[in-house]
Parts: sequence; structure tokens; C-alpha cells
Amino acid sequence: MSLAILHREPGPEPPATGDPVWRTCLREVAFVDAVGHRRAAVTDAGQRLEEGAAYQLLLEILCGLQSPMVGETQVLGQFKSFLGGVSRDHSWLNRLGQRLLTDAREVRTKHLQGLGSRSYGSAVRRDLADVSHAVVIGTGKLAHEVLPFLADNGRSVDQWGRAESGDVETIPGAAYRRLQDLADTGAIPVTDQPTAIIVAAPVGVDVIESVAARYPGLRRVIDLRAEIGERRLAVACEVIALRDLFARMHDEHAAALPRIEAARKDIAWRTRQYELRDELRPFGWDDLCA
Repeated sequence: MSLAILHREPGPEPPATGDPVWRTCLREVAFVDAVGHRRAAVTDAGQRLEEGAAYQLLLEILCGLQSPMVGETQVLGQFKSFLGGVSRDHSWLNRLGQRLLTDAREVRTKHLQGLGSRSYGSAVRRDLADVSHAVVIGTGKLAHEVLPFLADNGRSVDQWGRAESGDVETIPGAAYRRLQDLADTGAIPVTDQPTAIIVAAPVGVDVIESVAARYPGLRRVIDLRAEIGERRLAVACEVIALRDLFARMHDEHAAALPRIEAARKDIAWRTRQYELRDELRPFGWDDLCA
């Protein structure tokens, strides 16, 4: 089976090709039929790549080299989950996917380990060494990404959100609290332990300050919201903004450039091995074993 993909930013609907589509928050990859008569029908649905070019792009994506946070690891798990849902009608894709996962893990092990913060969760965790309590504001995707990184070393965790408690999945041991309850001015502080608040939802400054008031031992606020032009937080502690995290990651990325270039060269070599797979079996053994 020849490899052909359509690569584009996520659209409201997957391409209408009937082929398997891997979707993340940043991209959409459709594994399309490479037969010539189907090409004209799908070329407007994204960047079309075939064989070696397609394999190389997929491997770079799985190694985190196409991500804003270079070397991030979540994309590997997302691809593995995608493969788990592929039907038996596309068994060739499972075989290809396992080869991609094996190559990606080997490249990452050889070149990309220890690059620094490779996810929002790992970036946040670096600022929690001096606190015994962590607080997350938010219940969406970003909050879920951050939560598993917070309970290290016996650290307790609170999660604040607007949803009803029965509608929220949080990590084991975390306490869920409703933002609506902040209106209760007579409420006592939650804890006086050394605390860090992680803002992982597009809430207003007043909400953050109200949550902060419940934690007398507050050491810092890590604000993962995009810049929205509001007034500065009025909290008596350190505030780490999203731009500060990005600046740190940029510095780490600059220091890691030689290793990233080595990873790209390794990927190019593995792509060539993929392209040679049929040349190494001139008698059609692939077809017999498929």
C-alpha cells in the first residue's frame, strides 16, 4: 500500500474522502488512497504528500519537531490512540503506524531527551518545587494537560471550575471547587500551605484574585492565559505570565538546536530506509505477507 496523506489545519469537518483522519488541536492528517483517479477530488483539501515526503513529515510530527513546543510528547500518545481506533479495513495503516512509532521513539531517545520543558505541564512543574499545594483554575483541555504534573512529592491539589462536580473528571485525590461559591464572602481560607495557582482557563482577573484570596500561603500565580489586555493581577506574590514561559522555552530551544538538527538528519535517514522497503524485496514478498 502506497502512503499518501492530506495535511492541513483542522477544519470544521474532516475531508470527505472516507479515509482515516488523525486530528489534533493543531493539524489534521487524512490517510488517503494513492490511486491516481482519486487525486483530483481531494487536492483542495490540504497539502498532499506521498511516500517519502509523507513519511518524513509524519515522523517529524511524532518527534515534536512540527510543534510550537519543540519536542513535546503529547502527540505520540494522540497518534497511538488514533491507531487504536483504525478499522481492520485499514490494517496497512496499523503496520505503518507501528513503524512510525518505533522510529519516533528511537529518534527521541537518541536526540531529544532532556530538552527542557516539552509540555505546559512540565513547564509549570518546574515552578512548584517550593509549594506543597497546587491550585488549577479551569476544567478544559489545558487544565487536563496540566493536572497530572501537579501531584508530585505528596503535593495536594485543588481544581476550580464552573461545571457541576459530577461533570468534571479530575485527578485522584484532587478536590473540586465551584467558582460560583466565591461569592460567599464569609467563606474561610481553603489552606495556608505554600501554594501556587495555575490559571488554565480564560477567566477574568477578578476571578483569579478571588481564588487567590482563599490561599493565604500563596507563593505565585502561573497565568497560562493569552494576553487579553486586562489590568495586572493585584496579588502579593510572584506572577509568571505565558510570555515568560515561552521565553524560557525559546532559550532552551536555542541551546538544543544542534540536537534538533541531529534528529532531523536521523529522520531523513529513516525516511530513506522507508523508501527502500520495496527495493529490498524485489520479488513481491510484501504482497505475499500483507
